[in-house]
Amino acid sequence: MKRILLLSLIAFNSYGQCWKTISAGAMHTIAIKTDGTLWAWGNNYSGPLGNGTEDPESAPIQIDTANDWKFIESGYAFNIAIKENGTLWAWGDNTEGQLGDGTTATRLSPVQIGNAANWKYVDAGWDHVVAIKTDGTLWTWGIITWGS
Repeated sequence: MKRILLLSLIAFNSYGQCWKTISAGAMHTIAIKTDGTLWAWGNNYSGPLGNGTEDPESAPIQIDTANDWKFIESGYAFNIAIKENGTLWAWGDNTEGQLGDGTTATRLSPVQIGNAANWKYVDAGWDHVVAIKTDGTLWTWGIITWGS
């Protein structure tokens, strides 16, 4: 067991000490590097890796070429993110409307949600999202079970 853990640490060490923030979904991980780029790896069923496919990735891959990602959060098989300019982005599974784009269509790459540029914080549950805008208002969407 220790040998396997050591090999995993060595494999990810090649990416250096450059991670700003990270979030884990049910079977995928997403992270932002200190240079503002977005990276993902793991299971990609319903597209939570955001690379335009549903193919799994065992090592971090860069998602698009943008370098202005500020904050990310993972749900079960989807992600929600805020860029430096305050815009909101989402991708992955959307069967319960958890991406907030007014549809239930799966998104295999990041799509901007609405046109507001005043998002401050987001958090994701299994298949719902709660978010706060810079004016202090609280927003939620997706499936809301037991008042969550």
